[in-house]
Amino acid sequence: MLWTMKEWESASGWNCNCVDKLSTNAGAWYTPARILGWDPADYVEYVIKNFDPLVHYNKEKCLVFFSWKSQSQMRKYKNWLNKVAREKNFQI
Repeated sequence: MLWTMKEWESASGWNCNCVDKLSTNAGAWYTPARILGWDPADYVEYVIKNFDPLVHYNKEKCLVFFSWKSQSQMRKYKNWLNKVAREKNFQI
């Protein structure tokens, strides 16, 4: 199954993530870094610089995730990562 992000709106704003196969690490915050072949810190920095997200971080649980105020901003990020995953045929 190809890794693909879905989108939804919540109290924190617009969100996206791969919600297929939740019993695996497909939805882990660091999976996009693996898809890109980047260091997780480089991935987080790139997203912040290029997609203007709201950043949510929990140091104790080593967790980082993003949300957006607008659906169109979130879709730029989601569509970019979905395109990369398709090009690399990243299977989960």
